[in-house]
Amino acid sequence: MCHAQSNTSSSQPKGHRMIVDEPDPVSGRRMHPALKLAIGGVVGVAAAWLVVSTAGGLGDAVAAVGRMRPEFIAIAGAFAVLRLALFGLQLLWLGRRTGPMGIGTAMGLSLVVYGFGAITPAAPAEGLAIASRELRRRGRSKQQARMICGFTEWFSQRTFYGIAALDLFLVVLLGHLSFSASWPFLIVAGVVILALAGTAMMARLPGTAASVSRLLAAVRARRPQPPPEARREAAHAWHAQAMAVVGPPRNRVRLALVSAGTVLADTGTLWATCHAAGFHIHPELVLLARTVGTVVSWVPLLPGGLGLVEAAIPSVLHRFGAPLDDALAATLVYRAAGTLLPALAGGVAIVALRSHRT
Repeated sequence: MCHAQSNTSSSQPKGHRMIVDEPDPVSGRRMHPALKLAIGGVVGVAAAWLVVSTAGGLGDAVAAVGRMRPEFIAIAGAFAVLRLALFGLQLLWLGRRTGPMGIGTAMGLSLVVYGFGAITPAAPAEGLAIASRELRRRGRSKQQARMICGFTEWFSQRTFYGIAALDLFLVVLLGHLSFSASWPFLIVAGVVILALAGTAMMARLPGTAASVSRLLAAVRARRPQPPPEARREAAHAWHAQAMAVVGPPRNRVRLALVSAGTVLADTGTLWATCHAAGFHIHPELVLLARTVGTVVSWVPLLPGGLGLVEAAIPSVLHRFGAPLDDALAATLVYRAAGTLLPALAGGVAIVALRSHRT
């Protein structure tokens, strides 16, 4: 199960793994978290500085922001709100299958995971951990809380990969990128689509959970393991509980559709800031730029891909004809609407959730 989505505003797939301290090859000591953040900050600032300097300097970028059309900035904000509301709806549908949950709680959890969680070092792992704790305070078991948060990321990440793969085919088909230069990426995109279809079918089978349990037992062969029959029964019980959380096929389809809506809403935020900056770019290319920004946001040490995202998205937009200073301005406002403001709201949501249990 993926840990996630991210998106540049939220959240990030790097498979969403927690950052693990790496031992220093010379001393054997682990790198201090502050040192890792400092290294990441230097990388991010250097990447952002390169784009800003190429665009004509910070002054030109700020001036471009000042020229942006406010009505499209408002549309960008509406798309950002829609994205978080869709995540909240997904959490509501998952959460209500294990007990009562209010709309306010679901929306607060959405802000915690995909707002506040998007700017944490292992985004959105910290947000997921906080959301899981709040679900347990509201009567869910530890396993139920993990499943609710985990399946939110499962659907979020899978739809991101699927939409990104399909969009790449569309970009090449429409002639924005040549086949000769893009065929390796098209092969990867095809493999991704097949993998998503295959794993979707396998996830419905109880035997898949048992097979994964045997694989984990083989990996951890040196540790004491329960008898095979006990492992198989535990795997089947876990699968049954997981299917109870995600619900029948109809519910899974609507969860996937809502996840797809979050990707498109975030793309809409970037599309609107591009128009606010005064240039037009095809929606499929906006989605491609957003995909590249999401991927670079998975780079370790950088909370939310700070700096790299601000360098990657303008570069892609500029590649397809956007003026670089305007592309940078559009990206800065996109990040403010989709990442910074939701993160601030997520901090408030944490306090609000801790003071209420409904």
